[in-house]
Amino acid sequence: MYTWAERLANLPFFLAVQRSLAVTLPLIMIGALALLVRDFPLQSVQNAMDRVLDPNWRQVCDNLVAGSFGITALVVLCAFSSIMTTLANQRDPLSTVSPIMAAIVSLSCFFIVGAPAETGSWPVLFSLGQGLLIALAVAIASTLLYLRLSRIPALRLSLGAAGHDPTISDVLTVLPAGMVTMCIFALIRVLFLPRGANLHDQLHHLLALPSFSGAWDHLATGLVYTAFSQLSWFFGLHGPNILFSVEEDILAPAGMANAAAFANGLPPAHIFTKAFFDAFTNMGGAGCTLCLILAVFLCGKDAGNRKLCLFALVPGLFNVNEPLLFGLPLVFNPVYLIPFLLVPLIQTIAAYLATAFDLLPRTIATASWTTPALLSGFIATGSLTGTCMQLINLALGTAIYIPFVRIGDRLLEDRGQHLLAVLLRAAESRTTGPQGRRCLDLPGDAGRLAKLLAEDLKGVLDRDDQLFIVYQPQVEAISNRIRGVEALLRWRHPVFGFIPPPLIIALAEDTDGIGWLGRFVLREACNQRAAWKGLVADDLVMSINVIPRQILAPYFDLDLIAALQDAGVPPSQLEVEITESTMFEPDAASLDMLGRLRLSGVQVAIDDFGMGHTSLRYLREFPIDTVKLDRSLTQVGNGDVNESIVLSIVELSRALGFRTVVEGIENLEQLDYFLRIGCHLFQGYLFCRPVSGEDCLHYIRLHSGGSAAPSSHFPARKQPRH
Repeated sequence: MYTWAERLANLPFFLAVQRSLAVTLPLIMIGALALLVRDFPLQSVQNAMDRVLDPNWRQVCDNLVAGSFGITALVVLCAFSSIMTTLANQRDPLSTVSPIMAAIVSLSCFFIVGAPAETGSWPVLFSLGQGLLIALAVAIASTLLYLRLSRIPALRLSLGAAGHDPTISDVLTVLPAGMVTMCIFALIRVLFLPRGANLHDQLHHLLALPSFSGAWDHLATGLVYTAFSQLSWFFGLHGPNILFSVEEDILAPAGMANAAAFANGLPPAHIFTKAFFDAFTNMGGAGCTLCLILAVFLCGKDAGNRKLCLFALVPGLFNVNEPLLFGLPLVFNPVYLIPFLLVPLIQTIAAYLATAFDLLPRTIATASWTTPALLSGFIATGSLTGTCMQLINLALGTAIYIPFVRIGDRLLEDRGQHLLAVLLRAAESRTTGPQGRRCLDLPGDAGRLAKLLAEDLKGVLDRDDQLFIVYQPQVEAISNRIRGVEALLRWRHPVFGFIPPPLIIALAEDTDGIGWLGRFVLREACNQRAAWKGLVADDLVMSINVIPRQILAPYFDLDLIAALQDAGVPPSQLEVEITESTMFEPDAASLDMLGRLRLSGVQVAIDDFGMGHTSLRYLREFPIDTVKLDRSLTQVGNGDVNESIVLSIVELSRALGFRTVVEGIENLEQLDYFLRIGCHLFQGYLFCRPVSGEDCLHYIRLHSGGSAAPSSHFPARKQPRH
């Protein structure tokens, strides 16, 4: 099921539909709250508002509903066209189409085929309840047609003919395709719609249901009604409006007949009434979305969905479910199709059987549609048994929704991890966008995620509650002592988990936050080294990673020395590591900065050494103390190229008097090989994973006696992975 849901959810069509519906969320929220206030279930509250507020307060609510729900169909249409075009541009960047132009063309097509003869009927066409399906259908058809036509060379103007202004170019390049699209929709109206008719009228004529006769109280008939109502909601149509004739001709009269029989001391005759469906199958609105809210609160992991459900909880308690229908969304969402249909059907069956076996009284009163669950069950049946039935149905519905909530969370997580992988590749490359940024200039979803993460990183820099440092020891194999520790930055994001360090650095550089981030790492590392004073050897060196922008800052050496002095750490106990893959040209300023650092006593290392194009030049030009072999060179075999490179670097380092640290040692074969060729300093998972300061100190002191043999004879103490 997960594979099926993943394939559907990742289709551009469904992505565009879901995102276009989510765009309407501000409108939906304000419209839902206005409906709730206008139709609040307690008459005493409404009377109090009449006394306290302006007498026209209901008109204000109506205006809010008209300005939100009343234009939602148009908003969805424009948003779908724009988003679908953006996704198409990402797949085919050589035939870019303006998303704004696509929205304009779709809007025009909507009016061409949907506009009624009388302008007074237009609000119905624009509204959420009755116009959404038509708007979405036109948006889909017109956008797909426009995109296909715009990629036909004969219907595209050349860039030279379009001019040099980007906006004018976007318009003129696809002008012929847009005109042809609108003409095709004009022909559709002339050829396929009767004179004077429009899509709205034709749709409702097709969906009109025949009146049911005396067989209405049968379970099968109630299930058909529930299923059709739910399908209507799933495709963006207001189910009760579509089935208004059933409600008016059958359900409402049945409810009145039950009430009259109860008033006369007679047993009510009907099971299915409007009050029955309102109380037992529509708690929280269509799809019993109150169950979905509970399922998300119980097992949902996505922070965005949990916050949305928190916002939707109050309207949902009063059966206003539009925030969830269009926020998650549920409309046109294949992940939630099954529970959206199944939950009301199961609840209808459970309540029907309980009523048929006289375990649940038949409904005798109709509560306001905004009456909260549990209370509405009591009002409808005049008994606490109705409330108990609602609790049972809430439990059933929540249990059904839970596995689909987990599937939805997993889909969101997988999509997020895919985008993180895209960002990581951009962060590790040296390619920048038009504004000189590696991640923030990326197009599409990856760029949007980069901007979100960058904003989160700014907040983290102000609070220090998600960033932290872990430490990985460097082991001298001959004496089996810990000679150094590397401080490594980590960011535990509340939604995406651990963010790769190269991506953290790239985001910080893109937002000019690298200075603060570097000072954070320096301060934490110095404080940790100071905390170990007297507990570890005085010659144990703490290493921190720096990037060229930090080295080239005018007062980097002064800031570094000040941090050491504040922590009470001698300069000889600190080493700065410069990653070779991000190295800069050894100009006078950088050489002077590194020279001042070494004169102060701070040691300098080149990290990930050996795979750059100018490695030997760094050894000659830069004042360095340590060379750390690139971990890709640790995968060596007899006579391969890596082995030759490693041997050359080790011999050269020995001749020039540099320490050589081999990173990425994960097994005994690697360790034995590097021991044979004369390497003695190692860092890798074979010895210790990056761990907290406390665990690192424990590891250092465990090996301070030097009695343990190297590699496999180290204590097999598990280290937490970071």
